[in-house]
Amino acid sequence: MVEAIVTFAIERIADAVVREASSLYGVRQGIEQLQTELKRIRCFLKDADSKQDHDERVRNCIAEIRDIAYEAEDIIDTFILKADTFIDLAYDSEDVIDTFLLKVARGRGEGVRGFINKAFFMFTKASYLHSIGTQITSIGSKIEDINKSMQTYGIQLVEGEGSNYERQQRYRRPDPHVEEEYVNCLEAVISDLKARLMMEEEQVRVVSIVGMGGLGKTTLAKKIYNDVDVKQNFDFHSWIFISQQFSVKEVVVRILMDAASNEDKAKLLEDMKGGQPLKSKVGKMKEDEEFKCLLERMKEEDLIRTLHSTLIEKRYFVVLDDIWTTEAWDYLKRAFPNGKRGSKVLITTRNTVVASHADPQSSVVEPPLLKDDEGWELLKRKTFPRPPEFEKLGREMVKKCKGLPLAIVVLGGLLATKKSLTEWNSVHENIIAHFIKWEQHHQYGGVYGILGLSYDDLPFHLKPCFLYLSQFPEDWEFRKRELIRMWIAEGFILQPSIGGEEETMEDVGEEYLEELTSRCMVQVSERDHTGIGVKSCRLHDLIRDMCISKARSENFLGVIQHAEDAKANSSSSTLQLTSNNKWRRVAIHPRIFGKDGRKTDFYVPSLKSGDLYLRSLFYLIEPAIRKILKSGDFVYNMTRQQARFIFENFRMLRVLKIDYIWQYDRCLPGEVGYLIHLRYLGLVGGGMTDGVKCRCVAALPSSIGNLRSLYTLDLRRNGVIILPAAVSKLECLRHLLLDGELIWQFRLDKLRHLETLKVVSAKHLIKRDTIQKLTNLRSLAVEFKTTEEVMAVIGSPIFGLGRLRSLKMRMRADIPFPNLEPLSVIPEDPHSLHHNLKHLPASLAKLTLMESYLKRDPMGILEKLPSLRILLLRFNAYEGSKMVCSANGFPQLETLTLESLDTLEEWEIEGAMPCLKTLGLVFLEKLKMITEGLKSVATIQELKIDVNTAVKTRIKVIGGAEGEDFDNAVCKILCGYD
Repeated sequence: MVEAIVTFAIERIADAVVREASSLYGVRQGIEQLQTELKRIRCFLKDADSKQDHDERVRNCIAEIRDIAYEAEDIIDTFILKADTFIDLAYDSEDVIDTFLLKVARGRGEGVRGFINKAFFMFTKASYLHSIGTQITSIGSKIEDINKSMQTYGIQLVEGEGSNYERQQRYRRPDPHVEEEYVNCLEAVISDLKARLMMEEEQVRVVSIVGMGGLGKTTLAKKIYNDVDVKQNFDFHSWIFISQQFSVKEVVVRILMDAASNEDKAKLLEDMKGGQPLKSKVGKMKEDEEFKCLLERMKEEDLIRTLHSTLIEKRYFVVLDDIWTTEAWDYLKRAFPNGKRGSKVLITTRNTVVASHADPQSSVVEPPLLKDDEGWELLKRKTFPRPPEFEKLGREMVKKCKGLPLAIVVLGGLLATKKSLTEWNSVHENIIAHFIKWEQHHQYGGVYGILGLSYDDLPFHLKPCFLYLSQFPEDWEFRKRELIRMWIAEGFILQPSIGGEEETMEDVGEEYLEELTSRCMVQVSERDHTGIGVKSCRLHDLIRDMCISKARSENFLGVIQHAEDAKANSSSSTLQLTSNNKWRRVAIHPRIFGKDGRKTDFYVPSLKSGDLYLRSLFYLIEPAIRKILKSGDFVYNMTRQQARFIFENFRMLRVLKIDYIWQYDRCLPGEVGYLIHLRYLGLVGGGMTDGVKCRCVAALPSSIGNLRSLYTLDLRRNGVIILPAAVSKLECLRHLLLDGELIWQFRLDKLRHLETLKVVSAKHLIKRDTIQKLTNLRSLAVEFKTTEEVMAVIGSPIFGLGRLRSLKMRMRADIPFPNLEPLSVIPEDPHSLHHNLKHLPASLAKLTLMESYLKRDPMGILEKLPSLRILLLRFNAYEGSKMVCSANGFPQLETLTLESLDTLEEWEIEGAMPCLKTLGLVFLEKLKMITEGLKSVATIQELKIDVNTAVKTRIKVIGGAEGEDFDNAVCKILCGYD
């Protein structure tokens, strides 16, 4: 880890030398010498890392090196901050002198004071440079002392590891899902569980899976939950993560959304609306969303009664994953009536007391630890085939895992990177050493040793990326794109110098994340539209514990839990860091425990001395509250003074994430311009309104233009927002995320580095030929109001550059989108079609069309896109009655959603979509026929269909015996739509 910190310090110094060359007079030589010394000391660190667990003196040396690297980085960033001020003063000097002379002539004394004050700041530059030089000399002396100490302790100079790119390519391999790897060893347990769940008992019974962390409880529960026979046995099923911190209200709302039929929703909506009639199409998405919002506004007790009455006539199956306490079960059990015969609740827990408390009459199911042979088979699947001589070492290491699947999987991820028997032997020796250390201090003993060893073995460039994950709360699913953007902002990912001109830092970030998943340090929750890349991830609880411990010990990142209903000026609203904490990053997990329906003010904590060099500050609002915030019932507030406190005191920040925290008067203070090092600014939901009662405006101050290093600006869910002219100055901006209505005052064509732009009005892309200048765009969401705008945007040369991967187009008026046929040139030779799609780029992997009202069937054009993996046609994207997908069409398509196509009656399929995995048929109320060609798509794994469509449509395809009606067959696949 320290090697990474030193490397980042070296890169930061190099950046400063280039950026501030003109301001470094007198200290440049000292700064460059500091960089050289840090490069030398970095060479020792790989050897030192391998010895620090066994030698207290080495640990101390490494801690000193870490502090020196941090100190060097702080000096450089402080210098840049001051240099920026000096440059501004220099530019103003001529004006200051002229003003001084004018005011002296007029006899105005305050003019003299103003001139003297500004002149004083101008001439302090020389003394400040002297101070910088002194600090650099001091660091040099410290480095010299450490060098002598390291040589004394016998830490040898070793070769480097090679380039990051080469290492990534060597270790890349598909993600191994733990759930799919060892579940075959549990056939007897699975059979027992299925038998228990399918027993028709009079009372609702609770079946418990109990065991230590990493044993595979969730894996086993998922296997049962997705079993076709189990699904058929119940009217509906629902899966909920509980964990240590959970919201009863969120759990009940989520189960209700799964459990309520259209009739249930209609009745509840009418009751809650005071008997007012609903629109005839209850199944429409807006009513479904309205139902959800109304649930979230209900009080907790009313929700529990509603769920109880909804379940009482159903045979239900609910999984509550990861319950920690008996109190948690007592809160939730009130919602579960006996229901129909055979209703079941399945819980997973680490505590046998919780299991026996939930249902004293039901015996628990405890997945067994893997036998040595089973563990070895699992390890072999993780490490690829090896010569016979590897087996003895492998089996000995498996024994150290004590049958725990998680430990074996993580060990396999580590060994998969080791190609020689010598390297395996080295891991074996280290495991023994780690076991001796960890078994004495940790509940799970040597298992933590394996997890710690896997961390120590990470290449230095991956260690900070992994420790950065400690910011996320338990069971949090973090999104790949957001995470990589923060990694880039922190400087963990450097501009690639090899791997092709088209490779971006985002591409490198994806490789980093894939390597972490391949080493089993990170679990994949969802794959992206490619079917290969990661969309979202999470950490196993044990790995997260280890990650938090490492991050704290390295002073890398600290987590603060805030579970108070903080009130203004109260002591409980201030979160203090002790003087011992020198965390470079702070993640705050606020939680609301106020009464339902009341606004809760959360106030920014004050951080004590030593925190002026904070690099990242996160406020992570739990998903339950983020959902509720949409309806305006709950809110976190930040006063102007609190925002100023951040901007004035933490001027070294690179990442600031204050999503879902309302800003005072829905405007950021102008002091945000002080954060000149900022590269990531998350302001999602910062100016939120209820969207019904009022239309308020959120504004950015003009000082936002000072953030010249900003890479990502996320302004989604802010209602009506003003984008000032100063945004044009953010020339490094790569990702601009918008939605809602915008008051547009800046020039988009100045932002030439943009890769992500969503959502933007087409008129801004057309103005000043902007669309032709944004040549780096990879993801674009655009809204049109006229046909001419469509033609101007789609017909622009940028669509032919081959870089655009994701495109979303929506019409915001009653004018229909032009038909796709004129936008492409189709030759006679079908094999060359993808070379002649003139306007829709062949590089597209994801395409969304909304409210486009196409008159002609678009499938004939879209099915020729060679790279298309996701296609969504939503909200009257097509208003014809028939669609045809021809043979060999959509060769790569994996996800297809047809939603709210009100006029579609017939869908003809002729051997198309050979790779289709997910099919959504949602709110297609007139669809009466799908040809049996869909039967040939054997790759379908998931069908999403709303109940209304399933009941009204009778089609003899998909998943059933010949002649079986569609609505019956669908029930075998899933029983609802989320």
